[in-house]
Amino acid sequence: MRKMMKMARMLLSLLCLVALVYGQPSPDTATMFALRDSLKSEHLNWSDPNPFVWTGLRCDTRSHRVTRIEIGNRGISRTLTCDLRNLSSLAVFDVMGNNLTGKIPSLAGLKSLERVLVNDNSHVRFEIAATGRLKISHDYLLYWLPECKTEDTVVNRGDLKTNRANGFTSIDADFFTGLSSLQFLNLDNNPLRPWKIPYSLTNATSLVVFSAANCNLSGRIPNFHCRITFPNVTTPTLSSNSLVPYPDVHGLTSLKVFNVSGNKLTGIIPESIFKLSSLSYVGLGNNLLQGPKPGLLPEHDRFDRRCVNNFCLDVPGAPCDMRVNALLLTVEGFGFPVVFSESWKGNDPCNGMWIGITCTGADVTVINFKGMGLTGVITPSFVLLKDLMVINLSHKNLTGFIPQELTRLSKLKTLDVSYNQLDGQVPDFRTNVVDTTGNPVPRPIPGSIGPSAGKIVGSVIGGNVSLLLLIGFAIFLCGKITIDGKSES
Repeated sequence: MRKMMKMARMLLSLLCLVALVYGQPSPDTATMFALRDSLKSEHLNWSDPNPFVWTGLRCDTRSHRVTRIEIGNRGISRTLTCDLRNLSSLAVFDVMGNNLTGKIPSLAGLKSLERVLVNDNSHVRFEIAATGRLKISHDYLLYWLPECKTEDTVVNRGDLKTNRANGFTSIDADFFTGLSSLQFLNLDNNPLRPWKIPYSLTNATSLVVFSAANCNLSGRIPNFHCRITFPNVTTPTLSSNSLVPYPDVHGLTSLKVFNVSGNKLTGIIPESIFKLSSLSYVGLGNNLLQGPKPGLLPEHDRFDRRCVNNFCLDVPGAPCDMRVNALLLTVEGFGFPVVFSESWKGNDPCNGMWIGITCTGADVTVINFKGMGLTGVITPSFVLLKDLMVINLSHKNLTGFIPQELTRLSKLKTLDVSYNQLDGQVPDFRTNVVDTTGNPVPRPIPGSIGPSAGKIVGSVIGGNVSLLLLIGFAIFLCGKITIDGKSES
């Protein structure tokens, strides 16, 4: 009897503890109610007044805080509430594979957040324009289609008509601020308005997987070799966007997968990427890359070099013509503009098809980039083309100064850099070679005098010497007159 009473007391104590824990209101209750009201989904069993018992949620019984929201692939539509950043203990946020729309709310400041999955909320119907034979219901299947036309291509992406519905449409620039514990992020397949990788991403110092494929990314990919804050990144997936140019990622020493296929990447693939021993897959297809076609190194399991790229030769590892290398280096200072990537094809810049290039025989003699709207700086690489007679870089938005090395071009007759934003000291070219009209007033390069400054200094010194000689001669005459006067008296 005593034993039964003891067990009854223990059970009663346990029930009281449970009642105490579940009876106390959670600090996250208001936010969760706002999320429930925003979604209004019949696919979620969120009718109970206590969020602790809702499906797809996990909470910490001590702090009464929501730690996980996992409601992916449930057919949920509508929008998310904007105050999710109040869930201070949230570690996992998974809403992938639904039909959500609107803004991806900022999660800035959630220091416990480790995983965010908001991918595949955009459903797309594809139809072949000519035959109508193919229907695809979900956007992620796009990656199974050929990225370019090959001999065995049945479906060409360019032949498809799309009807996109749903999907997130925007993301805040401060989304990553304070997310120091974030390890996994997937934004794939959402029709976001054009956006750029924000600087706040540098706050995500624990990031391992960053996947943002087919979500309307544009602009430049940050040079992650300068970002020592990403030592653990293994899988950046940025395919099917509008990114330019090719980034330098040699600092990502843990890199395993690097997929940037289907963008507008330009420039030369740096050899440093193939020195990453951890790398197992590189996806470069369907871009506008130039220079030599990289060879397949034995230690890399897969290397996708297919499709639209403008390598100088089709033979992997074969070097480009020296003139091609030199010209590519000249436009590096302009950020490898797309106009050159689309025009400069093959291994012969003197075939008459390279925009802005004129040759005499096999020698590049004229570079005319006038009025092409280029930005950036003038690199010293022009000096590699020793037969240049004319360089026209006028009417652009170039900054910086004219490299001293260009004075070594012995055949150069015209260097037109008029109507830019160049400053600094103009190098000492031969007479009537350089035209700097319409630029800011030249100033001396820090740490140097320059020819014009030398002339000014010489004039000042010469003037001072002349003045001293004149004063000395006057003193001499006055002295002589005085002495003569005394001797006469």
